Amino acid sequence: MKPERPAHSAPILALRLLLGLLLLFATADHTRAAETNRWFNTLVAHWTDYATPEYLDFLGEARPEIAQVGFYGLTFYSLAHTPFYKGYPAHLPVQGTKECGDWFAQLNREVHSRGSKVVGHFNMTFIFGDPAKKAGFFEWYDKGWNEAEFGPKPCADPTEMLQRDAAGQLVATHSYKIGGWPEYHGCLNNPKWRTCVKAMAKSAIARGVDGLIANYFYRRDCLCEFCVAGFRQHLATNYTAADLRARFAIADLKTHVFTDIPSWHDPKQTTPFRLAALRWTQLALKEAFDDVLLRYGRSLKPDLLIAQWNHLGAFNQINGDERCVLPGDLWGRGEDYLWYSTGNAASQTDLANGDLGDGTLQLRYIRGAFGPKPFVLGKYEQTRTRATIAEGLANAGGGLGFYAPFKNPAGRTALASYFRFAREQRDIFLGAQPAAELLLLYPRSAVHLGDIAPVARFRTLGKLLVRAGYAFDIVPDDRLSAEHLRGRAALACVDESALSADAKKLLAEFKGTRVPALPAEPPAADGWQPQELARVTHRTGSWKVAVSVLDAPTGNRKFVHLVNYDREEPAKGAPSAGRGPQDEKPILSENLTIELPLAPGRRVKNVRLRSPDSDVTTGPLPFTTTGATARFTVPRLLVYTVAEVEFE
Repeated sequence: MKPERPAHSAPILALRLLLGLLLLFATADHTRAAETNRWFNTLVAHWTDYATPEYLDFLGEARPEIAQVGFYGLTFYSLAHTPFYKGYPAHLPVQGTKECGDWFAQLNREVHSRGSKVVGHFNMTFIFGDPAKKAGFFEWYDKGWNEAEFGPKPCADPTEMLQRDAAGQLVATHSYKIGGWPEYHGCLNNPKWRTCVKAMAKSAIARGVDGLIANYFYRRDCLCEFCVAGFRQHLATNYTAADLRARFAIADLKTHVFTDIPSWHDPKQTTPFRLAALRWTQLALKEAFDDVLLRYGRSLKPDLLIAQWNHLGAFNQINGDERCVLPGDLWGRGEDYLWYSTGNAASQTDLANGDLGDGTLQLRYIRGAFGPKPFVLGKYEQTRTRATIAEGLANAGGGLGFYAPFKNPAGRTALASYFRFAREQRDIFLGAQPAAELLLLYPRSAVHLGDIAPVARFRTLGKLLVRAGYAFDIVPDDRLSAEHLRGRAALACVDESALSADAKKLLAEFKGTRVPALPAEPPAADGWQPQELARVTHRTGSWKVAVSVLDAPTGNRKFVHLVNYDREEPAKGAPSAGRGPQDEKPILSENLTIELPLAPGRRVKNVRLRSPDSDVTTGPLPFTTTGATARFTVPRLLVYTVAEVEFE
């Protein structure tokens, strides 16, 4: 016989259920609030001029959410106490480890008082100095290591912690030659070296940074005992004995003598072994990053912002990009924002040859790979300040990055006005989601197999889509999911040979249209309107205007972002970025028509234009609807305009 249930048990169970739901909702709200608090879309980064009187005044005027400034890792401890403290790369303001450290602590307080967070540069491997002369870093380690601040030294001889070649010699490079010294390299697979950089991270946090961005984050062809053991374990875990023999000519893994364990290399010279070594390198560096900053750094400061200074260029793969063969589920895991340098790959226009000097493809790729978290392109751009900020914002990323030209009057005005726009129109950007009808897949599966030929086809098609005026989003094909395809009208894939079975199944089941492969000689953008893109948001008018579409997280709205790259270029000759922001010289674009496909049952209520530029069209805008397409025309666009489309 079952025991009789107490009369009050049902209400208690209901109460418990209610409390559980309230706790769940409260936790979700707390998580969303924390993510919102860490979200940003305005950032400036400086390696020079941050000690000038104008710098803090500029921060107070422009009010970027993040000031990426200051040095706290190997650059600092190699140079602060030397006569070379003033030079590139850090341009340290005062000489002396304590004196310069105190100066940065005061700078952080000043930046905080102006409303910005500070993310410091944290060199994790790149050493300036000479061990034989006990110069640079080696002098500091010998005489300047303060055990009260850092704890005991990891070892007496710092060269025990450095990267070594096959002969056991220290790996040295000659890139900077500061003080006439070569550069040496700490090994992040060496636990003693991690102890060393953890001590530096602790000191940086004590000086008041809100976050750290790891730079000079490299592994050379190191064959120290830790790299050899780590790579050997990776091979043992991921390959059978038969695989090792067939693919790498390794007969006995336990006794095999490695003569190289390469990292980046020429893609034309790649082999299965080199690719495996590169993959292990990137996995090992991610683990070292997580150990030093994600786990240890956040144990000291739970809200520590962390990021990596990575390099993408014009989609350099195998010979560039610190994450090029990293598994997608580790790509940026636990990090607060991504910084990808394009270098000079997108820093100048060459309009006569169809080059907008834009970072559209890079931005959309990072967005598709990293999700809704902040990201920034580190463009080496000191002229087109407005266009650089605009393209970041238009693609749901952060505006600007490196070389914010605040000492130039035109640059300072542009920075202040565009950051003000981002701040005052925050509802456009916060939580915005990619919403283009067309999805372009980045061929990362092929890259993971060492095949970069599809990347060239991806770039060609992507640039054509931009110039032809189509809105599109990008997702790496190794991360493709049904959610990515939901609501899409069209799909473009430049290579299916390397796709997983799951990805191929998703493509086979896709109900929209497929963009056909381009011929060997791509068509001109002018007038290129394939039928497969009939249901994709499209801009007609100047080919120099890029278009993107983002959904608002709240409300029944969609935002169409327009970025105009047309400008009066410097005098004819070799393409030139120009002398500074005074040479941006944008050219007004007029009468741009936007065709916006409408989902079944959806009707446009109104269209309104917003822009940080003066003397352009803003406010309510007429529109028409024909069938399932809404149309409106933007009369005047200088650099950046956002069309807010509200639906009934």
